[in-house]
Amino acid sequence: MQVDGEEDRPARAEAEALLRAGRLFEARCTAQDALDADGPDAGLYAVLGRSHAAEDADDEDDLAERAYRRGLAAFPDDLDLLAAYAELCLNSDPFDRPTRHGHGPELAERLRELAPGSPQALRVEQAASLRSGHIGRTGPQPPSASRAQRHDAREALTAAAAAGVTPREAAHSAREQADERPSDLRLAVRAETLAALARPGLAPLRLLARAPLAGLAAVSVAVGAAVVAVPAFQLPWWISFAGPVLCLPHRILALLLRAARRRAATTAPPTGAEEPDPTAYPLLQPVPGMSRRERTVSLTAALVVIAAVTTAGVWSDARYRSYPHYTASPPAVFRGAQLLPDTPAGTSLSNAMTAERDMGDTEPFTYIYGTPGRARPEAMVFGAIGDFHDTSPDAVGFFEQGLRSITSTAGTAWNADPGDDGGWLRCVAYTPVLDSGARQVACSWADKGSVGTVIVNEEGLDHESAAGLTRALRHAILHSGPVV
Repeated sequence: MQVDGEEDRPARAEAEALLRAGRLFEARCTAQDALDADGPDAGLYAVLGRSHAAEDADDEDDLAERAYRRGLAAFPDDLDLLAAYAELCLNSDPFDRPTRHGHGPELAERLRELAPGSPQALRVEQAASLRSGHIGRTGPQPPSASRAQRHDAREALTAAAAAGVTPREAAHSAREQADERPSDLRLAVRAETLAALARPGLAPLRLLARAPLAGLAAVSVAVGAAVVAVPAFQLPWWISFAGPVLCLPHRILALLLRAARRRAATTAPPTGAEEPDPTAYPLLQPVPGMSRRERTVSLTAALVVIAAVTTAGVWSDARYRSYPHYTASPPAVFRGAQLLPDTPAGTSLSNAMTAERDMGDTEPFTYIYGTPGRARPEAMVFGAIGDFHDTSPDAVGFFEQGLRSITSTAGTAWNADPGDDGGWLRCVAYTPVLDSGARQVACSWADKGSVGTVIVNEEGLDHESAAGLTRALRHAILHSGPVV
């Protein structure tokens, strides 16, 4: 068993080097093999736990906590183990892992008692203050870990751009400073953040990190415009998904920053590392509080998005529920045929329409055109006007479906151009059940304010002629009124 003053094992140095290099699996294997072969070692337990925690997964955090507890059971006063376990607890979610999170302040207090001012105590103090405020202190609430990270990255990237330094060179310089003071968690977070942002292809994210307010304003306007454009220009509904897509760079940046914080918090300095003189280089400047400009831009951006979503929702609902208001007034003559009142065919169609009047607030109509004294009318039109705002293209097939349900004489069916009045138009050629020698054509239209069918008793009508007669009669009967 390890005792105070015992020389470090070679396996510990190897495992720590692998951990700092990001080779987490190899670090775990090296630490575990050494523990199995040579027995307990505080440093190896710390490496084992940190390598699990660096994976950023709930099950790995559980394994990390188990390693720390095993190490502290054998070495209850080891500073590296206490610091590593405290950081894991402080960085855990207080809602998902309340018990683990509650151990953080206890472990931090234990470190201050054992080694006040030590690198381990300083590192944990920084983690505690960034995560949830200074433990045991009063005063202004310190900045969050995310805000401090974004501030430091923005300052470093801006300074590098002004000096003509590449992002990779800035990341290398930040890493050297962090290695000189391994107990300074904020320097470690900055180094990990700049290293992540310096990767090829991440120039847009670097620009977003340097100008967060401009990026927030731009994306809020773009999201608002995309959402409002759907009802304004009657675009397909899926265009509204452009809003979440435009937010992806912000989400990707947030995930990248979170991963950098996690790596910095779970990578410990080498065992026995000595801190240089604190005046060797200036410390990072304090993180300023949220300025009036930041509050204004953030609030304005939120209001723009909320207003856009609300406007789009109200506008879309109004467009969906609105419909053209018609009055039905048939012409006295159609293609030389007279409007016939009180015919048996007209009475039958009127009764049928009245019986089927269950589609909201509608008003049915039936008109027969022909020559008085002739048994067969030349044209029949029946339908309804009213609120059909939820109608669909399927509505124009109701007459065809009715024919096929009562007779097998329905023939060719085709979709036709509805004309300037809009909506949908579909025609079908068929032979009446009671008159097997005649061929008739029926064309049905539908829009948000009316539905109807025109039956023309004329042999030899081609498709376009039948559709043209329907468009003409529909336009002559329906007259637009004010939309309410």
